[in-house]
Amino acid sequence: MRRKVAVLLYPGCIFFEVALATELLAKSFDVLFFTPDGMQHLASNGSVLQAFGSYADLESLEVACVLIPGGDPGSIIPQNTATQCLQAASARGSVMAGICAGNLVLASAGLLRGVRATHNYTLEHATPEAVQATESFWEGIVFERADTVVDGRFITAQPWACVKFAAAVARSLDAVKCP
Repeated sequence: MRRKVAVLLYPGCIFFEVALATELLAKSFDVLFFTPDGMQHLASNGSVLQAFGSYADLESLEVACVLIPGGDPGSIIPQNTATQCLQAASARGSVMAGICAGNLVLASAGLLRGVRATHNYTLEHATPEAVQATESFWEGIVFERADTVVDGRFITAQPWACVKFAAAVARSLDAVKCP
């Protein structure tokens, strides 16, 4: 039986940021899409992605990894829409991998406290208003100015590092062999 990888989709997310990771993982894992309501997702590139289930369905599913793309997570963070399923997956030992605003989704669920991580909500990459609005989410993380940071089973990446992100995720799940 093949292990599963969950991709957390939400209105305004940018699927491109996790597309290479899903391509690399699909050879060894069942890659399943989850949306807040379990309905299909219109991707940022116009593709329609069929959801396997809702975030509530993900709460009880055993997955090896959860991929969280960036974009505009304003549709899920204020209501804590993804918090329970992310906390449940993390509690079961899943690899938790966020890129761009996906890191903010992980942080908003309280999963990056005490974790070495990167994000682009700094004054060099975001407006002062965005930095201030997200400041409380980053409390307790060990920020690293890097393209990709791997800390145990937590992987965070900057939006421009989707290739490094995909490689880090694939390596963490032994989906590719690198010397």
